[in-house]
Amino acid sequence: MREGLRLAIVVLLIVMLAGCSAARRRKSAIPDAAGGAVSYSAMAGIVKGYNITEEGFVIRRGKVELQGTQVEGTFAFTARINRDGDFLASVRGPLGIELVRLLAVGNEIAAIDRFNRTVYVGKRDVFMQKNGMPGDFVEILFGDIPELYSAQFEAVSANELIMRVSDMNTEREVVICVDEMKVCRQSVSTVASGHEITMHFGDFKSGGDKKYATHIEMNEKKKKLHVTVRIDELVTGFDEEIVFNLPSYRRSNI
Repeated sequence: MREGLRLAIVVLLIVMLAGCSAARRRKSAIPDAAGGAVSYSAMAGIVKGYNITEEGFVIRRGKVELQGTQVEGTFAFTARINRDGDFLASVRGPLGIELVRLLAVGNEIAAIDRFNRTVYVGKRDVFMQKNGMPGDFVEILFGDIPELYSAQFEAVSANELIMRVSDMNTEREVVICVDEMKVCRQSVSTVASGHEITMHFGDFKSGGDKKYATHIEMNEKKKKLHVTVRIDELVTGFDEEIVFNLPSYRRSNI
């Protein structure tokens, strides 16, 4: 049971880290290319203007459903992610009892397991590499468009614009739905680790001049994990300091 809970904690950390790493990267414009690609990159720039991670946000009410772990089910969660990409999230079970608290400040990450009175600690960059997540992949869990250098654009229909990026270790395809002007699908394949991750975004809402998906599906082929995130209430704009404060529980590596 403890190992099952540990795997569930790892999955939850993947979900939260995927939403908060964009703010830690230096902003730059998506480069223009010759011909029709200029208008495509301009469109991508408009989509980027709707991003929520760069200014931080607070999820006041949400649910995360885990499948493919020994601890499966639907759990309520709240989260705060600031402009620096630091976050604090609380995952709760029946009767609102906190089961796990997730924390990341700088390159330090931790998961506080209340049930087993254990703190799982590690380094953000090592954790992401271990789980087959390239740095630019984790930028768009919440439907934000990442910084895509040397992207190749292709319009496959009147409503879909595809952006493809590849390097020595990863291949990624990001699909923009023009009617929403948001990322609606993406897939990432990591050659070295064999990880294949697909994501779908839907039920978009606007908050001020920002826009976000309220329904997110993520599948990881290698570990056969399926995660569903539902956001019931989100407020954009959050820039308060998050302190890396851990209880005196038993320590274990994440």
